[in-house]
Amino acid sequence: MIRLGRMVIALTFIFVAALPATAADRWLRLNTTHFEMYSTADEKVAREAIRYFERVREFFMQASPVKPPREFPTRIIAFKESQEFHIYQLNQQVLAFYAPGPLRDSIVMSNPSAESYPVTIHEYLHLVVRHSGLKIPLWLNEGWAEVFSTLKPVRDGVAVGDLLPGHMKVLDSGGKWFTLSELATVDHNSADYNESNRVGMFYSESWALAHMLYLSPEYKNNFGRFIGALNRGTSMDESLQTAFGKTEQQVFEDLRNYLSRKKLYGTVFLTPFERSDEVPTVIPAQPYDSDLMLADLFMSTGQMGNAARAYKDLETDNPKRPDAFAASGYLAMVMRDKDLARSEFRKAFELGTTDPQLCMQLASLDHEAQQSGPRIVEELERAVQLRPDFNEALLELGLMKLSARDAPAALSSLSRVTALPSERAAVFQSALGYAYLLNGNLDAARSHVEESKKAAKTPLETQGADRVLALIEARSKGPAAVRPGEKMVRVQGTALGLRCAAPGSGIMTKMGIMIAGKAQLFDMPDPAAIEVVRQPGGATELKCGPLTAFPLTVEYAPSVNENASVLTVSPATAPGTPPLVINQPVTGLIRRLEY
Repeated sequence: MIRLGRMVIALTFIFVAALPATAADRWLRLNTTHFEMYSTADEKVAREAIRYFERVREFFMQASPVKPPREFPTRIIAFKESQEFHIYQLNQQVLAFYAPGPLRDSIVMSNPSAESYPVTIHEYLHLVVRHSGLKIPLWLNEGWAEVFSTLKPVRDGVAVGDLLPGHMKVLDSGGKWFTLSELATVDHNSADYNESNRVGMFYSESWALAHMLYLSPEYKNNFGRFIGALNRGTSMDESLQTAFGKTEQQVFEDLRNYLSRKKLYGTVFLTPFERSDEVPTVIPAQPYDSDLMLADLFMSTGQMGNAARAYKDLETDNPKRPDAFAASGYLAMVMRDKDLARSEFRKAFELGTTDPQLCMQLASLDHEAQQSGPRIVEELERAVQLRPDFNEALLELGLMKLSARDAPAALSSLSRVTALPSERAAVFQSALGYAYLLNGNLDAARSHVEESKKAAKTPLETQGADRVLALIEARSKGPAAVRPGEKMVRVQGTALGLRCAAPGSGIMTKMGIMIAGKAQLFDMPDPAAIEVVRQPGGATELKCGPLTAFPLTVEYAPSVNENASVLTVSPATAPGTPPLVINQPVTGLIRRLEY
């Protein structure tokens, strides 16, 4: 059956592709603030549908524990003819479906109508949950979506929770119920999910359990705690006990009793469900845009060969538009061909893509391929230019600026980050603390690195935070103390020699370095206050006295002491050469040496 279904889809695509090009002219493209719709339905129907979903989104923003995505419009694809709609969906019974994809998520529906709205709301909740970052089991995702599918306006707001007769009929049919442990383990690959006589029970029981936990007086106040426990990966039984103080068996018995009432609790959210005042823009979709949208839909529904052919045709037809190259790159990522993905993304980037996620993805691939720092920085800078609140890109840009030793630019980028996944918190806080240190703000540096240590999840992260804290401590006192607002200078030179100070003398060691043909003196504080980066195969350890000349890079804080100092260096490379005497004010205080 599966092979036959795929063959039908492939043959149907060949037939559709052979239609005259004017078929694309039937598509309308509608836009509101939060939605983009492609539709072959009548314009009046399409206008009403996109405005309806603006109302649905506003309800979710006001009343739902999980919020719709803000960073990009949600795409809705509305077919007028069911045969067109079913090209992209094997299940011939559904009126709408959710098509998540690496490039763009879509809600796909047959001719928009009051009959298809409930199932479309169901699919919209799947999109909302996915973009919220919540990790919840399949039963809750499906059951919760079914509860919300009953959304309807009433006099005082929006009612949710009407009884669904179809599910009640299944639950009353005498079929075997899942235990809650069994329900929790079902996924799309489970035998129970793919057997027709069990999938109905799965959906019905999932709806009933979600309904009770989310809406019933006995459970609803702790539903958020339950979601939080599941999101942390806690088992069903432990999550129920954490949130409600009940075992799986006790909750299961409550569920059977709950359904025996034949009258379930609904809730009216005091949230207006008013007609949207927004007037959608409506234009005929250009053939390139509608063909690209349909190619994206092939990719989202797993028809990779059809998607690849469609993208290549679009690249050939219009090689100056970045969109098809971008889509080919995302498809290559799905197929785990990173070299092809990087090549296609690079073409889209050079053609002026306005997709910040692509820029971020390209930067990641280029970093993995050991491309040059400036190229990666250019990609990240465009990502944050296109999306100023792109936190992950801001973090990576800050890390790249730190790697390039551009402390002010690193601090500028990192200080704009507002939220990150918990697994990135330690890296972010440590980087921000280090950036503050390099910019001379020890109090802020210490505060952020201490937060990094609290957020650390690995020994390596803890060790990294400890090293920066030790550096902060060493630079907080004595002659090496950081001056507020001090700025680093970075230069390259050649090491000449060291005059080491006696311990406890209060005098700092002096280092002679030849820079641009001029011998200069630098103060060297206690080693704990200096970062020393030695390259593999680099020079030997620094020792007091003359040094065999070797290249190095030094970062220093310019000196404010005008008193001259003297360092006499006998070059070790040329015995008998007259000593070099350096008699001048100290240029600065060394903070970092690389050699």
